[in-house]
Amino acid sequence: MSSSHTNNACSSSQSQSIHSASIDEIHNIPMKDINRPLPSVLDENKVQSLIETIQTMESDRIPPIDVLWYEAPNSGNNYFFAMGGCHRWEAHKRLNSDTIRAKLVRTTLNDLKIYFGSSLPNLK
Repeated sequence: MSSSHTNNACSSSQSQSIHSASIDEIHNIPMKDINRPLPSVLDENKVQSLIETIQTMESDRIPPIDVLWYEAPNSGNNYFFAMGGCHRWEAHKRLNSDTIRAKLVRTTLNDLKIYFGSSLPNLK
């Protein structure tokens, strides 16, 4: 996936993606466990608006981000990658949130190689 495609996904106002539309379960994933390997272009006004919304509303009213979830077969290690939801991610980051609400989308190592190419970290 090219970074321009990712940037377009980040600026989308949709609350659901085609990847997670059929997923109902929402998890609170530790921010420190999620990798964001591709750069994002942020609209500062949108980030500030989300910060205000998060501070003044119940957090469950903010749509969850989609997180690709890969479980390494031999080690059982879990890897989490977020490529969309960049404004929500940044707002939570600036608020020093420990977790972010996410829908987990299972993925394969082959899919991760297609998305990230040589940028894919070594997964053990």
